[in-house]
Amino acid sequence: MMFRRLQPNCVLLLYLLDLSCSLLALWAAQRLRLLLPIATLVIEREARVPSLVYGFVIAIVAVVFPLARLYDARRLSGTIDEASRVVSGVIVSSVLLAGLLYVSFRAVSRYVFLYFVVVDVLLLLASGTCLRGLSKVLRWAPEVPVKILIAGAGSVGRQAAKALASASLTVAGFVDDDPHKHEVISEGFPVFGGLHEIPRLVETEGITDVMFALPDQAQERLANLLVRLWKLPIRIHTIPDLFTLGFARAQVDYLGGLTIIGLREPVVDGFQRIGKRLLDLVLGTIILLCVLPLIAVIALAVRLDSPGPILLRQRRVGENGRCFVMYKFRSMVADAARLQGEVNTYTSAGKLIHKTPNDPRVTRVGRVLRRFSLDELPQLINVLRGEMSLVGPRPELPWIVDQYDPWQYQRLAVPQGMTSWYVVNGRSQIPMHLNTDEDLRYVRNYSLIQDLKILWMSVAAVAKGRGAF
Repeated sequence: MMFRRLQPNCVLLLYLLDLSCSLLALWAAQRLRLLLPIATLVIEREARVPSLVYGFVIAIVAVVFPLARLYDARRLSGTIDEASRVVSGVIVSSVLLAGLLYVSFRAVSRYVFLYFVVVDVLLLLASGTCLRGLSKVLRWAPEVPVKILIAGAGSVGRQAAKALASASLTVAGFVDDDPHKHEVISEGFPVFGGLHEIPRLVETEGITDVMFALPDQAQERLANLLVRLWKLPIRIHTIPDLFTLGFARAQVDYLGGLTIIGLREPVVDGFQRIGKRLLDLVLGTIILLCVLPLIAVIALAVRLDSPGPILLRQRRVGENGRCFVMYKFRSMVADAARLQGEVNTYTSAGKLIHKTPNDPRVTRVGRVLRRFSLDELPQLINVLRGEMSLVGPRPELPWIVDQYDPWQYQRLAVPQGMTSWYVVNGRSQIPMHLNTDEDLRYVRNYSLIQDLKILWMSVAAVAKGRGAF
């Protein structure tokens, strides 16, 4: 279901656990063949499988399990649905493994293979159970908390509330422009007020998802409201057969006899999310360890060059509009934010330009850091914490995002990154908020291969110091 979603770190942990369980199952199957001989006694050499078979298992499981949808919230539901998904994934993987063994290592014991299948299912179910138990002990929620606000308290909206509640999802209540429905209880949920209350309720009630169930005559109102909601860190859904909508990256789901369309679904999801997070953790850790001596030198240089903190902590807008604190080495004077108004200029079309090549606020050390993007190195911490990615549109300041045109909010549909198409195609020569074509191309054509290509191109762009100021 589109409303239930696992935390990215939980997905990665579950994926690594599955790989480990499958390898452990293969090892245990060989031991069981010796301990529980069937028909005839066997010696250790006859029960042993070639080392390459472990590689077969890793390769098959790494691809099949994500395709079997083992990494959505149903996997940790503790229900029959979870068990059926695990069994299905193991069966498909086992069939592929049997085919590989048939053309490569026919001598592998059939009993070892059967033990492997059974043990793998048991270990995978046990790992899910352990992860659920661990989350309760540590009070860690493996799922992203969901709280849904329904726009429209008519018959369709009330039906949606019933279906959501029956699926154990949290419904905050309704909003509706009909004044006769205000401050009443409908289907056990309050009607907070009109549709204009949505932005306030997102903040005060902790709303994560807004579902539209509005009548036909509200079509024009919906279009205008969607533009305002792009500024909020929420997901947006609608119940169809009301309007003719054409949104990219829409996702259809079904609940309680209703067809629901997600208008703002993640661009990077499922296996791609796992791969991207794994790349960030592995490569980010390697880079951080390699540049630690350089970071120490830069910190000392910043401290000696001008008064003020070494690190700059800025509030930036991340994926799906969620804000976070981004770290940078300070490259400007300590009170640079106060002087921003003296630097801002505007284009002939009235668009803001907030960076200039000869910004008087930049320090001597800061100019060197900015030229080679060394001031960005502390963002590796943001990457390892999951707030940013190595590759993605550069995170903007909230006050700049507030001035976006509606179409520009699409660049927030993916994790924001340290480097991007924008960085390798002009950097500060093209003001980020005035030319988002490169970022939108990245969003629409996302792939891990593209991430690796951008990382490689970024090395050359940073080394040349092209367009940085």
